[in-house]
Amino acid sequence: MMKQNIKRTGSWLFILCLMFLLAACASEGASSNSTNVRKEEQTVEQDTNKTRIISTVTGDVEIPTHPERVIVDWDLGHVLALGVEPVGTSKTILDFGRFLEPYITDRTEDIGQDGQVSVEKMLALNPDLIITWDPKMVEQYSKIAPTVVFDTGNYNSIHEEITAMGEILNKQKEAEEWLTSFDKRVAVAKAKIKEAIPEGATFSIIDVVTTKSTIVVGEAGERGGDALYQILGVTPHPLVKSEIIDKGEQRLDVSWEKVDDFAGDYIFMITKGEGSKPELPSVWNSLDAVKKQHVYELNIKKYFTSDPLSALLQAEEMAEMLTGAK
Repeated sequence: MMKQNIKRTGSWLFILCLMFLLAACASEGASSNSTNVRKEEQTVEQDTNKTRIISTVTGDVEIPTHPERVIVDWDLGHVLALGVEPVGTSKTILDFGRFLEPYITDRTEDIGQDGQVSVEKMLALNPDLIITWDPKMVEQYSKIAPTVVFDTGNYNSIHEEITAMGEILNKQKEAEEWLTSFDKRVAVAKAKIKEAIPEGATFSIIDVVTTKSTIVVGEAGERGGDALYQILGVTPHPLVKSEIIDKGEQRLDVSWEKVDDFAGDYIFMITKGEGSKPELPSVWNSLDAVKKQHVYELNIKKYFTSDPLSALLQAEEMAEMLTGAK
């Protein structure tokens, strides 16, 4: 009997020990799982709060690794091209960048006219990154959020501009993908023009918004100059090239008496758009391009901006206009 009791007691002790062991393991496992969850949460939080240093024209700047609330006071199309919709931008761009409207929602708020933006409004939008064209505003903007100067004058092509913006926004892959798509779309637009326009034909962009004189546009950062001459690569009128483009000028004021000297075989005419017809002097009707109906109207509110996205859309529309040319 004593031996049997000893065996039973030993068995119960073994079972109890086993139960305690299993309970301890379960407790440890739960604790381990809880710890792993906390570590994952901490990792996500740390990644969200992570920053990096980038070099800019005003020096090194510490910015968020993944900015989520961006304000851009001018170069709106650059950030939209990379899939980033800002929380604020200048009303000037919204008014004169109509090609960008489909890419903007109510998320993007107006921070005021270019050169007169509201710092109070910018502060209220709680940005985590500000991109400005104006180095003079860095000190003031930096009190709101990390600020980067983006100067398109430092780049020689749309490829360089988009690549640089991709570095700022940490969207390098998106920049590469957009540029690949850009090149394919440009090739299609060029092919349309080559099929529609005689070889050697010359082009001009003439702004007739005012009646006292005209503005002849060069390979400019506005009024369709980038789209026509840089992206589509058409041939400018000889005087447009020698007197404007070769001299590094963006445009030239030309009297109506001399407008014929700068008029190409095909003219893109900048107007106020929205159904308004410019009052043109009789000399306009004497131009060969006008007589041959080789004049195409461009709305200033769609063609004033020259960011990569706007310029691409402008180039494609120009190519469509020329497709029916003879």
